[in-house]
Amino acid sequence: MNTTLNPQELSRAIQAAMATARQGTNQIEAHGPAGGQATAAGDPTVTVGLGPIGVAINSAGTQAYVANNSDTTISVIDTTTLAVTTVPGFSAPLGVAVTPDGARVLVTNGDNTLRIYDTGTSTVSTFSDASFNNPFEVAVNPAGTRAYVANHGGNTVSVIDLTTLMPNVIATPGVGAGPNGVAVKPDGSQVYVTDQNSNEVTVLDPDGAVLGTTAPGTVGSVPIGVAFNPAGTRAYVAGNGSGALTVLDATATPPTQITTIGGLSQPAGVAVGPDGTRAYVVNFGADTLSVVDTVGNSLITSLPVGHHPSRVALTPDGNFAYVTDNNDGNPPGTVSILQVRPIVTGITPPSGTTLGGDTITITGSGFTGATSVTLNSSPVAAFTVVDDNTITATTPAHSAGTVQATVTTPLGSGTGGSFTFAVPPPTLSGINPTSGPTSGGTLVVITGTHLTGATAVSTDGAAAAAFQVVDDTHIAAVTSPHAAGTGPVSVTTPGGTVSGPITYTYVGTPPAISGFVPTSGSTAGGTQVTISGTGFTGATAVTIAGVAAASFQVVNDTTIVAVTAPHAPVSGPVTVTTPSGTGVSTGSYTYLTPAPTITGIFPAQGPAGATTQVSISGTGLSGATSVTVDGTPVTFTVVSDNQIIATLPPHASGTVTVAVNTPSGSAHIGFTYTGDRTRLTATPALVQLFPPQTYSGRLTATLTDLDTGQPIAGQPITFTTGSTTLCASAITNAQGVAVCNAQASLALIIINNGYTATYAGNANHQPATAHGPLTA
Repeated sequence: MNTTLNPQELSRAIQAAMATARQGTNQIEAHGPAGGQATAAGDPTVTVGLGPIGVAINSAGTQAYVANNSDTTISVIDTTTLAVTTVPGFSAPLGVAVTPDGARVLVTNGDNTLRIYDTGTSTVSTFSDASFNNPFEVAVNPAGTRAYVANHGGNTVSVIDLTTLMPNVIATPGVGAGPNGVAVKPDGSQVYVTDQNSNEVTVLDPDGAVLGTTAPGTVGSVPIGVAFNPAGTRAYVAGNGSGALTVLDATATPPTQITTIGGLSQPAGVAVGPDGTRAYVVNFGADTLSVVDTVGNSLITSLPVGHHPSRVALTPDGNFAYVTDNNDGNPPGTVSILQVRPIVTGITPPSGTTLGGDTITITGSGFTGATSVTLNSSPVAAFTVVDDNTITATTPAHSAGTVQATVTTPLGSGTGGSFTFAVPPPTLSGINPTSGPTSGGTLVVITGTHLTGATAVSTDGAAAAAFQVVDDTHIAAVTSPHAAGTGPVSVTTPGGTVSGPITYTYVGTPPAISGFVPTSGSTAGGTQVTISGTGFTGATAVTIAGVAAASFQVVNDTTIVAVTAPHAPVSGPVTVTTPSGTGVSTGSYTYLTPAPTITGIFPAQGPAGATTQVSISGTGLSGATSVTVDGTPVTFTVVSDNQIIATLPPHASGTVTVAVNTPSGSAHIGFTYTGDRTRLTATPALVQLFPPQTYSGRLTATLTDLDTGQPIAGQPITFTTGSTTLCASAITNAQGVAVCNAQASLALIIINNGYTATYAGNANHQPATAHGPLTA
């Protein structure tokens, strides 16, 4: 499960041991610092490949790239989710650098190559050059046009042109013995190379020309890591052998020593925060990250990390340090992620008055041990550290404007959030008098607070013809002409605009209705009614027969167009309401129920001898009082205004009229009765000639109505065999059985192998036929 963490959530994750599974087998583990000096109770540790050394973070701060020196991969850490992606295709990678645009990651390799990982295509290409000899660290200039590789085994630096389609080594200057670390000044003007075995720093120009070398004893023994402050005026060199950090004056060429800061243990990598006030040094021998105050040049604290930390990189905002824990290549290495300064994410409430004294809550992380809290460099009146994520404070008096909060702890300072100091807004409590004519000219006195400096006054949206601020709590104003109505009193001062809660009423002539058309319409609503009269401007409501109009538009002072809303049948006057009163018509508008319509019946036909349930569709059906078939009522159910279910009884075949009747009228549709389906069943002819039996030649056929399932009585059945008619018209009894005595024709029945029974059908029944076989 990948969980997105913003900076505040990441800090909370630091407070608790994290064991959430990441991509593949990668995990975030708990790793807590000791002594209570860190910003939180635990730091996440991300598992990467074997023996990680180099680490670099892109300028967007979204990806960290780690060189796993003891295997053939680099690890890519998503700094938001901490998910890890493993990229193969390397050979004992050591140093890593990212171009400023984040498009390419340069990695030095143990096979004397520089491999380039394209972040857009996720592909790895190999760049070989004869100058590469046991390459260690690599750095890219701020323009992204040059890369510098320290060749530890060749005592040289490869200067690489990155502007060409393929990288190109343009210079290979010689430097001191065992070059290790390399850093480019923020302005790109110089390159510093730490010469590990000759205990010096060599300075190059951007094209590789040697500008000088530090004097003996300037830096400590076995210098490895080197980093500049953001101004490029100081450089910091980690002396791995001397256990000290050397501070160099980078304004001189070659640089000179300003001071050394001891108390370190085999320092290796070094990085400087974006504000230049803190330097961070990994102590390979003590498994810690030391935090250095670059203003006082003193060691602040050391934070625990993993085993044998090698290099450190900071996120661009300076909030988090990524430290590679080499772990001697076994077990797999890790990257410790430490929050190294407070993070301010918000201030609530977001604004207050310039008078100060407002209580605010500052949220973020890393607040434990805060020593100061400021708003735009102004110390707050008082503050309390509630917990590592929360500080409450009292605002100081401050000029108007928007500021940020800065929280300072021993580890550093974090700035963020937004708070606006505003002049106190005015308030209104009264106006005297509270109303006046639409012609204006009324002198009113407005009462409130913070009215000094008022720049605008209005009543019901009309700017005052004139006004004067009497004092901070009173304004005298003269009203302007305005349409009738009631609206808020508004005053604007440098502190803002207040509208209401007090109101002023312009009194005018109530509206009058002279007529309206049409005078009736459907209960379904939607009828457009044009209302005529006077004084309609500013109308706020229109009713028609006591029902609020679905919508209305004031065309002008004498005309309103309204649309009726749905309503049951009713009659009543039309009213128009304005701020000056309500006008009522003398005539009435009537809601009329519309006559029904039928658009279809399904099914459209059915058997004459059986009932048929049909669905009738249309409009205006909800008020149905009866449903008839050729005038005869039938049972029905109203499903909705658009559907009725009715049961049609048996009826003679033919087309009938189905009618739906409502108080507003009737609607009709045709329905066709068809003849019932029939079935004729003939029994076998039983024949015995010798000796003759009474049953021989007695033929029977049964006639059944298939739509009703009932026998059909009183119908003629014709019995034939071959071309001979045995019985021309045998009538079915109550059971639907017709009998034909054909003893005299036994011989013919035998010759024709049986007989045929035929029903000719009638108006309500379909014809049928059946064959009776011969049985001896």
